Amino acid sequence: MLLRKADISEIERVMEILADGREALAAAGIDQWQGGYPYRDVIERDIALGQSYVVEDGDGGLIATAVISFLSEKDYLVIEGGEWLTDAPEGSEAYAVVHRVAVAHTAKGKGVASFILEGAEEIAKEGGARSIRVDTHADNTPMRKLLAKEGYTHCGTVYVSHAGELSSARMAFEKILV
Repeated sequence: MLLRKADISEIERVMEILADGREALAAAGIDQWQGGYPYRDVIERDIALGQSYVVEDGDGGLIATAVISFLSEKDYLVIEGGEWLTDAPEGSEAYAVVHRVAVAHTAKGKGVASFILEGAEEIAKEGGARSIRVDTHADNTPMRKLLAKEGYTHCGTVYVSHAGELSSARMAFEKILV
């Protein structure tokens, strides 16, 4: 597998993979992404900013997508019920953020999401980040289990402004990079 930046010419496939993710969440009874998010214009912006990534399988087909960003996340400025592991003032690039992780239904169960998180760690280290932060819906048990397996610490609750679902609350996780 290969993790690399997405190109705008690949947006249709990225949107298909995100639709697979949305369907998997719905099938599991999770309201995350059920309001239509992530929207195409958001993905176009991610690609333009160079923070949208895709995973190629051995044949060059795209099987997953994620965002790995060094932009400070305004929704992370307030955390309830805990605290971040690292201090990162607004505007700081002390951490990287992983968002919008989705794996094509044909590639489920093949370790692709772990591959993304491990690749994100390398990208974050190369970019000078001290940690990686991730948020997920409380009902997204597969993602929560993956984050625990990959060494992320649950830090509290954040509220995402773009939710479009019934609940904007997200479990917040962080991993310090060594």
